[in-house]
Amino acid sequence: MRHFAELRAAGPEAADSDRPFPADWFDLPEGLFADLGSMVYLAGMTRYHRPRAMGDMLSLLEPPLRLGQYRLFRSNGFPRAFITWAGLGPEQERRFAVEHQGLRPEDWNSGASVWLVDFVAPFGHIDQIVPMLSANPDLPHVRTLWHNRDGSRYRVVEWARARPEAEVEVRSYGAGQFARLLMGGEG
Repeated sequence: MRHFAELRAAGPEAADSDRPFPADWFDLPEGLFADLGSMVYLAGMTRYHRPRAMGDMLSLLEPPLRLGQYRLFRSNGFPRAFITWAGLGPEQERRFAVEHQGLRPEDWNSGASVWLVDFVAPFGHIDQIVPMLSANPDLPHVRTLWHNRDGSRYRVVEWARARPEAEVEVRSYGAGQFARLLMGGEG
């Protein structure tokens, strides 16, 4: 049928049913594929992620998935939200926060500065998730980019505490302020 011929030709190479898939084609365990599907589904429901091409979405989600730097939140067994995080070095932090460039795969574990990269909660479970994150005494310092509704502007938001039992303090910086902070200034 013509439709199947078009589907076969649409791939990167013409299909050859005698040729096996590459050995590493499906190298993710089944559970990670399910998590990836949940993450793509949830991200596709948000105004910020919806316009992204599928290839961009996969390149955004694959590094934290492979590194185990994500968490899915479920309600009654169904995915409702997820977060991803990275440990950035000074140069990666500057590129990500000041130059607003996406992370490369090698950036995700380039340093000790913990960044919440994605916080996707299309069903509004933010009020349940934030207390869980802030209650973690192993995270004394976390940063994230907080975008406005249409994604045209952003700020760096920083949660920090001096000691594990201390209250979390929240600070917010514009890109210029944060650049000065990274250079050792006051921000």
